[in-house]
Amino acid sequence: MIPYYILAIEDETDRAYMTALFFQYQKLMYSTIQKVTNDHWLIDDIFQTSFEHLIGKIDLLKDLDRNRLVNYLIVTCRNTAYNMCRSYSAHITEDLDEYATILPDETQPSHLDDYLIQKDRLSSLKSIWPKLDTRSQNLLEAKYILGKLDSDIAKELDIKEASVRMALSRARKKAYELIKRDAGIDTY
Repeated sequence: MIPYYILAIEDETDRAYMTALFFQYQKLMYSTIQKVTNDHWLIDDIFQTSFEHLIGKIDLLKDLDRNRLVNYLIVTCRNTAYNMCRSYSAHITEDLDEYATILPDETQPSHLDDYLIQKDRLSSLKSIWPKLDTRSQNLLEAKYILGKLDSDIAKELDIKEASVRMALSRARKKAYELIKRDAGIDTY
C-alpha cells in the first residue's frame, strides 16, 4: 500500500520515483531506524518524517548514484531517529516538570503534606526516567501521566489486557529498583 504522503505529490514522475524508492528501500529504512530505537510507537513516525524530508529533496535524490542514494537514505533515517528520540525524551521530562508544579489548596495542612510527598516522588521518578528503557517509559507515561486505562493501552500495543498489567508491573518494579539504587538502599 502506498502512503498518502506519496500520493499527495503533484508531479507524476516525482510520485512514480518516490513510490519506487518507497518499495525498494522500505526495509532498509526501517532496519536503520530500529537500530536507533526499539520503540514501536515511534518507528512509524520516524519513517514517515524521514520520507517527508526525502520528498523535499526529490531533485537531489534523482541525481545520486545508487551507492550515494543508499547512504543518503540511511543517514536521513538515522539522524531523524536520533532527533525524534531526543525530542521525545525532552518532552517526557517537561511533562513531569509540568505535572510536579500543579499545586493543591495549600491552606490545608493535609493537602500540603500530600503535595510534598507527591513532589518528592516525582523528583525521584524524574531522576531515574532516562535510565528506564523506552518501553517502560511509554507504559508508565500512558498509565500514570496520561491516565489511560489498561484496555486502551492494550489496544494501542495490540496485546492482551493481562499482558499490559504484567508489563506495567515490571516497569514499576524497574523504576522502584532504580529509585532505591539512586537513594543508596540495597535492592537485594
